[in-house]
Amino acid sequence: MKKVLVAGAALMLVGGLGSTASAAAVEPGVKITGDARVRLGYTDKYHMNSRQFGNRNAGGVDQVGEYNYKGQTNMDSRIRLNVVGTAAGGAYAKARFRMEGSSGDIDNDPAVTQPPINSGSNIWVDLAYIGIPFNDNLTVELGRYRSTYGPMGPTYNFFYDDVSSYGIRGIIKFDNVEINPFIEWMEEAQNGEYTGSLRRVAAEDDDVMRYGVHAKTKLNNDWTIGGMLGYQTDSRPEVWTATGIQYFEPNEGLFGSLYVSGKAGAFGLNSEVAFTNADLNNFNSWETDTWTVSNNGNDLIGSKDTGYGGYVLPTYTIDKLTLGLNLGFTTKGFQPDRAFGTGVMMGSSDNSRISSIRIGDFGNWLWGGLIVQYQATEALKLTGNFMYADIHTWDSKGVAGDGPNTTSASIPGTEATDYSAGGVKSAWEVSGILQYTISQGMDMYLSAGYLKPKVEGYLEEDDGVFGALSRFELKF
Repeated sequence: MKKVLVAGAALMLVGGLGSTASAAAVEPGVKITGDARVRLGYTDKYHMNSRQFGNRNAGGVDQVGEYNYKGQTNMDSRIRLNVVGTAAGGAYAKARFRMEGSSGDIDNDPAVTQPPINSGSNIWVDLAYIGIPFNDNLTVELGRYRSTYGPMGPTYNFFYDDVSSYGIRGIIKFDNVEINPFIEWMEEAQNGEYTGSLRRVAAEDDDVMRYGVHAKTKLNNDWTIGGMLGYQTDSRPEVWTATGIQYFEPNEGLFGSLYVSGKAGAFGLNSEVAFTNADLNNFNSWETDTWTVSNNGNDLIGSKDTGYGGYVLPTYTIDKLTLGLNLGFTTKGFQPDRAFGTGVMMGSSDNSRISSIRIGDFGNWLWGGLIVQYQATEALKLTGNFMYADIHTWDSKGVAGDGPNTTSASIPGTEATDYSAGGVKSAWEVSGILQYTISQGMDMYLSAGYLKPKVEGYLEEDDGVFGALSRFELKF
């Protein structure tokens, strides 16, 4: 912790030394913006939440019929309010309030069962930080923020997308170069992470920390290159029960990426390559090591080898028609961010509620996808996708396995057979998306997709699955 405090103080000191030419005064005040989303989804022959295909259990019972995975519908909604308060000298504070609901939680909704809404309800804050501009070249942000480092906007990137953390980061700008050093708390382990008879001494820090830097530069008006390099430390105890049971391996090591984005005439390109240390494979999946008695020793992050992955997405535009190819790979247990994907059924789970499999899950992947996009009118855009993935299924999973013990959007699910005896070997998808702008700030999306897996193993079913989704998005 002392090192963290020293590093944070040093970052602030650099800003203070450079503040002789302070940022220009601005008009103080408060601004509120926001967005809203409502989604209605339909899935057939797989579960919308667990993404589990229709397996057979050890007794040979078809789990599709047993768990009623045929013809499911689901609805959810979300409203977010962004509040920005700015001082006369340019310093600012930002917060984001989230209000969410799901049709599956009506009976247990605290708004209905426990009025007034308490702290365990569906309203919370996921952004709360301040920004201090020291001069035109340096701003320091402190608090709870979200970071996206990659060639595309949030909820689309391959490696480090919309990551939530508490920390300190710098925004250093010189001409066409931006540098973002950061120090972040990923787990405040001494703050309530240990409970009951297994509680360690609270005075011990036991934090999970990330240190690193992101940098990007605009080569010209059309091309940007960038990358990041970070290191994560994990001071949580490996063995912490009275009987010496080990619940997880420390999630420590290096991670990083390089990316490029740009266009030349009708040609466009987005591409990124990344790596994670063996103990960090799956660290960007929004899964955590729930190292309590109830998790029965499951370690969801880490495998035996350093993981690598990458993709290239070239596009070519002819008038209103754009053609694209999504080509990529994952190996040695590497897991892309769950946001990544250009289709409806594979990946893209941040944007596609009906996504049935996360790219990189269950094995080492090689994939290729064709994207056809047509801007029919100013308000109407049509997208078609065809994607094929070859999957080299891991023989084992976990910290000593070929890949991490993933659970988010994984297949075939809780009734999976021994990986060495079978598993998902390949899958192909055909899907389409219709986007229509109803009015300024109000968009409607209609998407549908069919995915056909090839599954090996006598307990598995390889029936194709279908999903459809309507999504309404408002920005104000």
